[in-house]
Amino acid sequence: MTELGDSLERMSFMQLLLLFGFVTCYVLALGGLFGTTVRLRAAALALVQAVAFATLTDPWVHGALLVVFVVAGLGLFVMLSWLLARLLAPRPLPLPPDSQAEAASDTPTTPMSQPQRHGDAPGAVPKLGARRARATR
Repeated sequence: MTELGDSLERMSFMQLLLLFGFVTCYVLALGGLFGTTVRLRAAALALVQAVAFATLTDPWVHGALLVVFVVAGLGLFVMLSWLLARLLAPRPLPLPPDSQAEAASDTPTTPMSQPQRHGDAPGAVPKLGARRARATR
């Protein structure tokens, strides 16, 4: 373990930059912030940077171990944050059987694209559209 500590002390700026880029790209590849193509590119870039970091580290095994420790540490962080979210999140209260039947019968029959307002008649929306079409002619 002291040899690994010595390798960390002898790291150059380029090695630290590669390690920072690897961690950043790895997190982007795992997260859901971007689409599939960006995530795939970030994963490929993270792999390239991890290999470059390991080859520049003397001996290369220490660089590979550090990359593995980073991946394991991020995995542990994600697992613990997920567990905390599951344990501390408020749970929805179950409805009594009578109110479940009432809630099912009270569901609106209007489409989601045009919600029915309080004062609207059922045919008011098409009439308004026809009036606007005549006004623009």
